[in-house]
Amino acid sequence: METKETFEYFCLLEKQFWRNFDKKTIEYITFQGELKPEDMLLYGEFGFTLLGLKPALLIEFRDESINKLYIETVAQPAFYAMKTKTLEYHVVQNVKTQESDLHDCVFIYNSQGRMLLEPILHEKVSEISEETMASILDYPGHLPRSEREIPTMKTVIYFHDRIDKKSLIALTSFAIQLSEQEKTVTHFKHYQQVCRDKFGISLKLLIQ
Repeated sequence: METKETFEYFCLLEKQFWRNFDKKTIEYITFQGELKPEDMLLYGEFGFTLLGLKPALLIEFRDESINKLYIETVAQPAFYAMKTKTLEYHVVQNVKTQESDLHDCVFIYNSQGRMLLEPILHEKVSEISEETMASILDYPGHLPRSEREIPTMKTVIYFHDRIDKKSLIALTSFAIQLSEQEKTVTHFKHYQQVCRDKFGISLKLLIQ
């Protein structure tokens, strides 16, 4: 499959992934309904990584069995169907950030961005900084580094603007500082243009 077809196939596989669960399992995965399945869709992050816009995406469901199932039923079939094999995945072992434990989470990464993940792929580190994570996930901002930065933090969301269905699907979200807003808008416009050209989808930006 070409790039656009691979993206569309991944979207279908992800929809099927959620349809196969019973109500009890969905409640477990979504933390008893604290999240909605549509809030946990990764097709946007996959598309960004497929296009080489970002080095990698992180799969971090509630436990390793769900991560494993997602790889087996969504990611691997999409990888297999790709005409040009540019994506790989890696199950993280014994690596943490300041915010979370990444053990048994999974990075899907573009071969172009492999260098950024080398320490993780070869298990040379036990902890990575938030700055490194931001680089790996191509986030143009950062979490507050001190109490002084908390009031100036903004949340950013890139939406898939499904004009035909009059609905928005969150594709990615991250934190920035007020001073990083201009850089973020430029970052978004680049993603917006490439996704329109390559996938034929519209993106919308929210900064709040």
